Amino acid sequence: MQKADHSGHRARMREKYLKSGLDVFAPHEILELMLYYAIPYKNTNDIAKNLISRFGSLDGVLDAPIDSLVEAGLTENQAIYLKLFPDITRIYYRAKYDSDDGPIDFDNLPDYISRRFIGLTSQERVLLILLDVKGKEVFSGFINEGNFEATRLSVRSIVRLAMNYGAVTAILAHNHPSGVALPSKDDINTTLYLRDALSLVDVNLIDHFIVANEECISMAQSDFL
Repeated sequence: MQKADHSGHRARMREKYLKSGLDVFAPHEILELMLYYAIPYKNTNDIAKNLISRFGSLDGVLDAPIDSLVEAGLTENQAIYLKLFPDITRIYYRAKYDSDDGPIDFDNLPDYISRRFIGLTSQERVLLILLDVKGKEVFSGFINEGNFEATRLSVRSIVRLAMNYGAVTAILAHNHPSGVALPSKDDINTTLYLRDALSLVDVNLIDHFIVANEECISMAQSDFL
């Protein structure tokens, strides 16, 4: 059977994007356009609609695990292609907005923290930020994957990091893949345990943020610390 020719439609969609940008596109049309470069010679409009129907939204598709995208009908390479977009977005934001040269902007900490978790929704991750006496980042990175409570087991390595970098202030953050940003009892207990351990080496844990969906909850402002 001869394959349908969608080249005319694709050309019109690309011209529409070049003329007006993505803001005039519906979510399924954005996904359709993205898929042009992973799925040649095929109607990606129907594929895009089916994916959004299955995962609820465009961001739901991009946040879905690779194995779930494959179960939905994509090849592994096509799924990896889609997963690149949130990962590139996270790295783009960090490169463009999060400078390591000056002191951290405490007024915009929730936005800063949220950007660090873009695309990282399928597994719980723990972010540690260490600051010097001037409020400048001396260390920033993910120190644990899988379970925040397990961070208690690596308290020595966290304290060692703080001492090695000469930090005076620490900020924690971790995500809840469940989508609920409220801290659990284990979250609170582990945070207090780490706060007390860091205080023994004169490092002040000033906050712990919980990230879920569009929310970023400060445990300090919520009186959990």
